[in-house]
Amino acid sequence: MSPEATPRRAIVLGGGGVLGFAWTLGALAAVQEFAGFDARDVDLTVGTSAGAVVAGLLGCGISVEELCRHHQGIPTPDDPVIPYAYDGTGASLPPRPRLRPGAPRLALDGLRHPRRMAPLVALSGLLPEGAGTLEPVHALLAEVCADTGYADRWPERPRPWIVTVDYSTGSRVVFGRDDFAPRRDGSARAVRRARLADAVTASSSIPGWYPPTVIDSVPYVDGGVASNASLDLLIGTAVDEVFVLAPMGGAGTDRPRTVVQRIERAVRRTIARTIARDATALRARGVRVRVVEPQPEDLAVMGLNLMNAAPRRDVLETARRTAAEQLRRQRISAGQSAGSSTGDGSGRHVSGGSA
Repeated sequence: MSPEATPRRAIVLGGGGVLGFAWTLGALAAVQEFAGFDARDVDLTVGTSAGAVVAGLLGCGISVEELCRHHQGIPTPDDPVIPYAYDGTGASLPPRPRLRPGAPRLALDGLRHPRRMAPLVALSGLLPEGAGTLEPVHALLAEVCADTGYADRWPERPRPWIVTVDYSTGSRVVFGRDDFAPRRDGSARAVRRARLADAVTASSSIPGWYPPTVIDSVPYVDGGVASNASLDLLIGTAVDEVFVLAPMGGAGTDRPRTVVQRIERAVRRTIARTIARDATALRARGVRVRVVEPQPEDLAVMGLNLMNAAPRRDVLETARRTAAEQLRRQRISAGQSAGSSTGDGSGRHVSGGSA
């Protein structure tokens, strides 16, 4: 395929904890095989929480195959060193949080101005400040960035858009794209050019589990509080083809037996509906969108605790298989191959400004 015919691609990587990370790696491996491209060659990745970790590592030039081998404990002698022990990432349940709410003023603002802030964002302010640590995640990204030359600069291809939430205002801030963000009074503030490791850590700071990550005196938390995948960020960009990998999506066709399972499936349905709505908006603009979400077989392997690393190898391999099946079904349904381009040739930017 000539460069002119190559579609401008983006990969959207949603959040989902430790097992969401494993599922995403398996699904990415299936996407590469299905579509015939290297995930490191796409124009843009949108990463939230666990998806932000994957987006950051791809931006540093680590391949999906290298990540999968490391995750499975079978790296080759030629693979880069990835300083992360998946069996030693901490407890699969959060430590006892601090007693005070994390951001009571944020919750109050949400109550006063419900149309300006998503309910989940406002509610996150009432959660107690988490006492867990994301130091292993930060150390992973910091060392990989240092080894690959991205300690103090932002990758350009694929360009990571790292999604966070400003815990003081509730606004969504996208490192790698945004130059400005709103203050509480509605005025604009400049978004500092954050280090990639800091931005990824901020996107992973789950309220109630981990404390906010402070960048340039501003506290940030997990971007999943605003949107699990933030597919809507691509509306109006120049991308032609989008692959959405959403480990927290998919309602499944199974029949959960317990109350907790039914609640979890309801959360997944809500996330899946949001992704479907955003995918419809993109398709209406001529963008080809393929959405991959966990299937009943995935959910059976993952269980309810997505921070429990024990089944991660099985989760990865199951996702590789179920994602391939979903992509084949979508190709048959669409009646076209993954390689065709539907770009409008407008040349609108897809990478964005400040890191």
